[in-house]
Amino acid sequence: MKQNEANPFLSMKAEIEDLTDDRQERNRMWWERMPMTYADWNAGSEDRIPKTREDFVRMEDILFAHSTYLREVFPFTALKGRKVIDIGCGGGVLSCYMAKQGAEVTAIDLTDTATRLTSENARIQEVELDVRQMDAERMSFEDAAFDYVFSWGVLHHSNNTEQALKEVGRILKPGGAGMMMVYHKTSIVYYLRGLYWMVRNGMRTLEASQDACTDGYFHRHFTKAGLARALEQAGLTPTALYATQQEQKILPLVPSWLDRWLKHRFGWYLVAEFARPAS
Repeated sequence: MKQNEANPFLSMKAEIEDLTDDRQERNRMWWERMPMTYADWNAGSEDRIPKTREDFVRMEDILFAHSTYLREVFPFTALKGRKVIDIGCGGGVLSCYMAKQGAEVTAIDLTDTATRLTSENARIQEVELDVRQMDAERMSFEDAAFDYVFSWGVLHHSNNTEQALKEVGRILKPGGAGMMMVYHKTSIVYYLRGLYWMVRNGMRTLEASQDACTDGYFHRHFTKAGLARALEQAGLTPTALYATQQEQKILPLVPSWLDRWLKHRFGWYLVAEFARPAS
């Protein structure tokens, strides 16, 4: 078996690169075929698509069970009554959850697959969402349209994250705020997993090895300084930057106290809270 055929990320990248030279179109096609449904990446395309109410509820259960930050830290109830945009809605889990907490949610995604899944999720869970297929790098909303911008694990997958952040700065109201999560370069996962795949696949750089072990056609990793700089260049003020990670231990056999300490400093997820200055 060829290396690409054994790895869903490498095989999907090779497949779509034969179809178009446009980078953002390749990005869209990757996610059309491999939507974020929290299913096994190696499962067949149909097996990864939720079909029943139980399937959609299971997506929410999986996400919150694996994310301490979303489950215990992020103040979803504080969004009640606010105009919120969820950039990169995937299967609509977080869009629907915010709507259930009373937020007025607009959900956008680059793909038709995600917008259809999000609309179906909203129908099944009986919540109101404004769902639109849209490129975050070229949003059609008016300036200062939203009170809050939310994006969980999405903008690092864009062709031009800096351009998307400029759009975030444009559509956020003066005095508004937001939260985003991107992959963290100064993380244990980036280096240890990257080195493993680099050796396994004979790749020359850690960046190249990410194609084999990280989801998405694009999968950028940011340092805290790099992300802060990108936010500031977009007219946004970082108010907090910290690392976190999924529920499982960051390293095997480490005690719980050390696991928490390592995740807070070297976790794979980099969370940025930010605001748009009022004047």
